[in-house]
Amino acid sequence: MHGFRILKSVATCCLVFFCSSAIAAVELGQSVGEFSVLDARDKPLAVTTSPERTAIALVFLSARSDAVDKSLQNISTLYRKHRRLGVVYIGICSNEVESAEELGNFARDRGLIFTIYRDPAAEVAGKLGITTNPSVALIDSAGKLAHRGGLESKAGLLAFDAAVTNNVTPRKKEDSIKPTPIAHPGEKQKKLDNFGSLSFSSELLFERIPDASVYHCSTIAEAANGDLLCLWYGGSYESADDQTLFLARRRAGERAWQEPQAILKGPDPLPGNGVIFVDGHKRVWIVWCRMESVRPIGRGQGWDKCRLMARVSTDHGLTWSSDTEFLDQKLLAVPRNPPILLSSGNLVLPLEAIVDGVEGSIFLIGADGGKQWRRGGFTPGGSQPAVIQRRDKSLFALMRKAPRLTQIESRDGGDNWSQATPSSLRNPDSGISMTQLANGHAVVVFNDTELNRTPLSIARSIDEGHTWETPLHLESNPGEYSYPCVIQTSDGKIHITYTYRRYSIKHVELNEDWLTHIERPN
Repeated sequence: MHGFRILKSVATCCLVFFCSSAIAAVELGQSVGEFSVLDARDKPLAVTTSPERTAIALVFLSARSDAVDKSLQNISTLYRKHRRLGVVYIGICSNEVESAEELGNFARDRGLIFTIYRDPAAEVAGKLGITTNPSVALIDSAGKLAHRGGLESKAGLLAFDAAVTNNVTPRKKEDSIKPTPIAHPGEKQKKLDNFGSLSFSSELLFERIPDASVYHCSTIAEAANGDLLCLWYGGSYESADDQTLFLARRRAGERAWQEPQAILKGPDPLPGNGVIFVDGHKRVWIVWCRMESVRPIGRGQGWDKCRLMARVSTDHGLTWSSDTEFLDQKLLAVPRNPPILLSSGNLVLPLEAIVDGVEGSIFLIGADGGKQWRRGGFTPGGSQPAVIQRRDKSLFALMRKAPRLTQIESRDGGDNWSQATPSSLRNPDSGISMTQLANGHAVVVFNDTELNRTPLSIARSIDEGHTWETPLHLESNPGEYSYPCVIQTSDGKIHITYTYRRYSIKHVELNEDWLTHIERPN
């Protein structure tokens, strides 16, 4: 099926510009052909057919229109419906007075999840016969104009929705207790700390970052000098042209996080998920995925066409090497959880991946603490795995999948994995994270529901993932609390970062007693 892709124009490309005063408007059923728009840098982008899209909706709007403002909520509602069918929305402003900056601020302020491009000479509007805002032109998979109409009325919205529908073809047995004879009380018992002591704190890493609206997919690591490093992406919306990797630092011994720094900003290259970790030689790594789908990428899309990149720091994340292709292989993969360091000295990095056209999870093996990397085993039984090593040297992984997390095991260091089976833990098909504590216990952070990304919960296992204790909620209010990352630092504290309503990244610090000592006797 043909859809659409936007190709960046280069010197060898021949862009075709259409003047509204010289060429008659395309009629319904006719081929639209190629045309160009301007991105935020005033660089021309050519719109052409592509197998990646089922259809494209050109939404004509203005930041200075009351009619547009009153219609945006209904337009966004339709987009959330249509994007699941593979329809890509492209906002177009067809006047010369509104700048890219004004349109970008407008899109962020209104929470738009599609990109607005400029058509300053109204060439595209003229070509498609559009004269008012808000309006839409729907181009089907064959490149033909399938619908044209206004979006300011209920009738117009219904007609557009119907056109999309018609033109688009669319996971103990208890031990017995022996009594003690009165005459033989036994040895004096050691003093026990039956009730422990609770440690818990939390904070948002930031309240606002200029020129970014939403934030997601954080990971956290402890550098060799004791600093905490948190990495995440943010932008106008998920998969937007301005998507950026941000890094924040909390210095050892301090409580406040430093101001986030933008370390890699789209669109060339366009960064997706990143994971930050320390290898076996105390070097800090960022492995991130370069989104290679053609722009604009629909909100939340493009994850199936990502290449792995990496940068390394030898000074605890203060300076970085240049970004290079990770593994020097054409592996379609997305990082989510940090690797673990095995007793053998190897690292095992879990990834969401597509191998031979099959979606699933793959594990990369970093020999000698991450000096040399190679592919390990692949499984189609779930995505975005989190892994621990058990006392018998076997590996245990949980994977994202609805309605239950799936689980697998490896007995050869990650090269081969058992068939995935459902675990006892619920999941709405959302990201998870798991780590092994110094005492051998495991903790997993996940959305304990089959429906939503709330609540966000944490559960402990004292038998290396065979069974899990009753989860405790970290967040239970309405909203999205998702994509956690959990580690234990050298002082024994458990640190968790996660998406907080897409407004910020939240950090929680607690000790293991907080998970088990629920109420102290009074």
